[in-house]
Amino acid sequence: MIEFYNMLSIMTFSVILVYLLSRFKLIPESKVGLVERFGVYYKPVNPGLHFLIPFVDRLVLYDQNRELNLNREVIVVNGESKLSLSVLVQYRIVDERDYYETNVDQFMRDIIIDVVKGFVERYGSKDVSYQKLALTARLKGMILEKIVEWGIELSSLELLALTEIPSL
Repeated sequence: MIEFYNMLSIMTFSVILVYLLSRFKLIPESKVGLVERFGVYYKPVNPGLHFLIPFVDRLVLYDQNRELNLNREVIVVNGESKLSLSVLVQYRIVDERDYYETNVDQFMRDIIIDVVKGFVERYGSKDVSYQKLALTARLKGMILEKIVEWGIELSSLELLALTEIPSL
């Protein structure tokens, strides 16, 4: 009977030890880590080895350098498709908490589409392709106004393609 209890205690100890060792997490250099405690943002963690409290903490990893690629987004003005737009935005996460609490990619997409829609309404769809430099500057300006709120740093913004959609 004593052998049974010894074996049971060794197995229990082994399972607990394996579980506790699995709570050590290694964050690579290129990633940003956020610890959620009970499902709520708790703190950012730097790259390296970290221990998470069992049943309490959860680790969320993000790439520090990110990009948003809008490919062939259709700009609709007054119910009519006017332009096809392709944009590549590269950015870096600076403040993990602000980034975590905001859907940056969706907000950035909405701003880009609103700015281009405003340009189409102002200059018409034929003239917008000639205003590519001004449009790029306006897009950068609008995004730069928001980067502090979003916790990011803008690396680059490229207007890849701006094509008029012929009306029927």
